[in-house]
Amino acid sequence: WVRVLRVLVEDILEVARLDTAAERAELTELQLGEFVRRRVAGAAPNAEVSVLSEAPVLTDPRRLERVLVNLLANAGKHGKPPVEVEVDGQTLRIRDHGPGFSEELLRDGPSRFRTGSSDRGSGHGLGLTIAVAQVKVLGGELKFANVEDGGALVTLVLPDSPA
Repeated sequence: WVRVLRVLVEDILEVARLDTAAERAELTELQLGEFVRRRVAGAAPNAEVSVLSEAPVLTDPRRLERVLVNLLANAGKHGKPPVEVEVDGQTLRIRDHGPGFSEELLRDGPSRFRTGSSDRGSGHGLGLTIAVAQVKVLGGELKFANVEDGGALVTLVLPDSPA
């Protein structure tokens, strides 16, 4: 219980910091496919990773890792296998094969302390809220959708890296 409570408090503090809009990204150029492969291997070793095209992106690796880990944790906890991760240039897609996102989440976006569909299990609703806020700091875009043949799909588009 202590560990669960500690993680919850850390997540709440992170949301509070992100709410101040004072957070700034520490940008580094990296190869997105290579970065994603390494992080997925540690965070969700059963996830399938495919890199359709590799591209350099200018991003904050710490923030991007937080987003990726939160999205993978959400897919692993609330979805069903297989979890598929696809990198195409500066676009990252994570798909699970579970019940998908609630209509409320699709309409309004993630909201803290609201987990959406009971089909996707329980939680505090902070993981996706943090991911959205971190992507905003990165200057990217995060989209949530359901796949017609079942499952949830999250698409992250990072901004162009200057040439």
